Amino acid sequence: MISKIEQADGSENAFSMDGWGGFASDNEDDQQSKSGGITRVIQGGNVVEKGACSLTVIRNGVLTADRAATIQGRQKQEDGGLVVKEGDSYSAAALSVVLHTRNPFVPTFRSDVRIFFVKSATDDSSATAWFGGGSDLTPYYLIDEDISKFHKDLKSMCDSHFPENNEYDLSHAKMKQLCDEYFYLPARSEHRGTGGIFFDDLPATTSTLSFVKDVAQGWMPSWLPIVEKNGNREFTDEQKHWQCLRRGRYLEFNLLYDRGVKFGLANNNPRVEGVMVSAPPKIAFDYNHVPEEGSEEERLVKVLKQPKDWC
Repeated sequence: MISKIEQADGSENAFSMDGWGGFASDNEDDQQSKSGGITRVIQGGNVVEKGACSLTVIRNGVLTADRAATIQGRQKQEDGGLVVKEGDSYSAAALSVVLHTRNPFVPTFRSDVRIFFVKSATDDSSATAWFGGGSDLTPYYLIDEDISKFHKDLKSMCDSHFPENNEYDLSHAKMKQLCDEYFYLPARSEHRGTGGIFFDDLPATTSTLSFVKDVAQGWMPSWLPIVEKNGNREFTDEQKHWQCLRRGRYLEFNLLYDRGVKFGLANNNPRVEGVMVSAPPKIAFDYNHVPEEGSEEERLVKVLKQPKDWC
């Protein structure tokens, strides 16, 4: 993935390599036994103004009361199994990518896959694990055919794993709705982007692992065609400023509502740079900015206020 992004960017810039915790060295024993991760960042590229690919691995963590309560609120008690509580041990791993583009006609792309494993503090035989993740676009200008293809490709992938009446009660339509609901700024009454798919609390099984792998393997094929089509398109200073205004909304969401950012910053001595690595490189906040009536900017805002079915 890293090499494909660097190739698409076409600049001399390359991703940095910042290992931390058990990944701070090449010692394989440390990587296999200690918490840590790798943060790789590219900045100032031709296509990617700022991009980050991050791996995070947490081993032998202990759930606080707040974190346990958050998980409990999402658990379906009727399903049985472990009821997560304070003091339970947990391990987790996540792989994510966020690509903020230089050209306003190429959407920001974000996706991640993750697994969370919890073991009871009082019963060694009681444990549970689940997957989460998703993939979505945050465009600055609506190029309908590009966004539609992105969603149709996701639908085809989801349909291949989750036929009607599947045991997980999942479908593309449901995951699209979950994405729209999650990436929402209630104070603005608008969604962050045009969505994609979002899933959480998906039981970790062989079949769901296959789905999660397909989500990750679809990252570059879903985004690179848009880059190839629009990456060299000319844009004005006004269009770039509009992109920066919309990036302001992106940062608002991250700071106010994003679970991952809240989770990371809640740690003792958090790696702030790593947690905030998904933030856009340049943003703007104009007071009471209202797009011109009938403009492409206004058309985008209307869709963000009322999500549509792109398939």
